[in-house]
Amino acid sequence: MVIKRISILFFIFCYLIGCKQKSAKAPFAKIIYHTSECYGWCPVYHLEVDSNKILKLYSEMAHRNAIDNSGDSTKIGYFTGKIADTTFTKLQNAVTTLGIDTVKFRNITCCDGALKTIIIYHDGKRKFLRSMFPPKAANNLISLLQGICEQNNLQRASSKFNIESGDTVKVSDVRYPPKQ
Repeated sequence: MVIKRISILFFIFCYLIGCKQKSAKAPFAKIIYHTSECYGWCPVYHLEVDSNKILKLYSEMAHRNAIDNSGDSTKIGYFTGKIADTTFTKLQNAVTTLGIDTVKFRNITCCDGALKTIIIYHDGKRKFLRSMFPPKAANNLISLLQGICEQNNLQRASSKFNIESGDTVKVSDVRYPPKQ
């Protein structure tokens, strides 16, 4: 009888605790990442990653290496894939530590460098960030997104797809000197 009561109490306790716990949720619904041309050999990427670890990549321009500026056709085109669990966990941590609600990018679109655009959908909101020189707080996130773009295990897509542009700016559109 005592064992039965303890068992019932144990199950009720476990049920109540289990009901109050929320399942681990990604800190974003979707992340979109764009890079622009530069006056050099910058790759041009358009990436979308969702909370189900699914990614779409349109690699518009990629080079063989830092010395050879000719395009690498094996790295150009539309690709799809799934992010590895470890990479996704790192991405979640980078988004969390970024401080989505407070981080600000100065809209610097001058000079010679690749413009980086990040659009994060989270908690029913859309955060748009763009700068040629993002704050240090974003370095880890940008590095991870860039690494995802450069991975070699993606499958070439059978058809084209759209990735939200976020008003991607080309080198010819940049302002010089920058407005302050």
